[in-house]
Amino acid sequence: MKLTLIFIFSISKLNAQPYLVPYDHHLPNSRKIEVQVEFLNEFNAERETVFLLEDAFDDLFMHFNELLDFTESSNFVLIKGRKNSEELKRGVMHSGKPDYQLAYKLFNQDQVARDIEVIRKVLLGDKKVILLGYSSAAMVLQHYLSLYPQQVSRMISVNPLVFDIQKNLGFPEFNLSFPTLKFSPEQLFDFSYYSNFNRQMSSAKSASYSSLIGFLSYRDVLRGFSHKIYFENDFALQVRLFEHSIALSGFQNTSQKPNPNFELMKKWSEAIWNTYLETNFPVFGTNYDDLLHFQGKVVLIGGAFDQLIYPKSYDILAEFYSNSTLLLLKDGHAFQKTSGKEGMHQLVEAFITNDFEKKIAAYKKLSEANLIFEKYSEGDFKIPPLF
Repeated sequence: MKLTLIFIFSISKLNAQPYLVPYDHHLPNSRKIEVQVEFLNEFNAERETVFLLEDAFDDLFMHFNELLDFTESSNFVLIKGRKNSEELKRGVMHSGKPDYQLAYKLFNQDQVARDIEVIRKVLLGDKKVILLGYSSAAMVLQHYLSLYPQQVSRMISVNPLVFDIQKNLGFPEFNLSFPTLKFSPEQLFDFSYYSNFNRQMSSAKSASYSSLIGFLSYRDVLRGFSHKIYFENDFALQVRLFEHSIALSGFQNTSQKPNPNFELMKKWSEAIWNTYLETNFPVFGTNYDDLLHFQGKVVLIGGAFDQLIYPKSYDILAEFYSNSTLLLLKDGHAFQKTSGKEGMHQLVEAFITNDFEKKIAAYKKLSEANLIFEKYSEGDFKIPPLF
């Protein structure tokens, strides 16, 4: 594993503003709460606007927006959302102890998606938005797209955690194992997140030890599960872990090995799981049939060597969009190899601006750097057009 530690501080908090959204979108005449929205460059109403989202799960590891170069081609708006709302936390603790059913009700992906639409209306009026999402945030933005497809012009989705697709297609999980090392489940999860070795060229026993050595060398400065020591009142994170683990939950049966990712996420959202099993409260998921109706452009950028989610899930996700591009890179979930490459920045910008010549130039740079993954056997899956 080649670990590239990139710290970009050129993006200052130009303008952080509170926006009012309903406390609970599903309650008529709900009172309003404040959520924070940060403008990553000077806002110009004449330009197209890109929404990014901070997510409690992604915050465990890294902030994807810090790995991007923002140009003046578009407005870049970071929705920090309800995850840090003290008012919501007080609501969950109204009786003196956590109400986990209420925690799910207030912090789930559906509430966040509806917050985004309120912010879009206030900020843009009738104008459509471009969505740029990574990992867990990409999953939430996809849920927003399923609810409001008419309000989105394009979406760029990077390594989306579509565990429900992995589960429903029965893709095999991969269990990293290093018998000579005593890794905790949290450390194995972190390694799955940051690693980028090619599973086709390695096995559990002969996995790229350079990848492992790299992780061991840098793990003290990397963020992740193993560095998170306080989960109890981080309700936004618990809810997101519950949502990811419930998406994987059908994957557990006696004929298969337990999925370690599922087990760890369920462990740290156990209180919500227990409440769910006791009360069977309704859970929000993405209706993939609604994605079939989106006519805008969708770009899926995936790590071909992703150890956190089976990467062929991205091929299936591309099936749900009538106008999609799927690009796989020789990297893992954290994009440690490609995040520092100029071609990656240019590629994202080219898809945001929908500039064909820039797409070709960026693709050429990534290809020359040997970062483009040649497609594996597609079977019955379609191959979306490149651009």
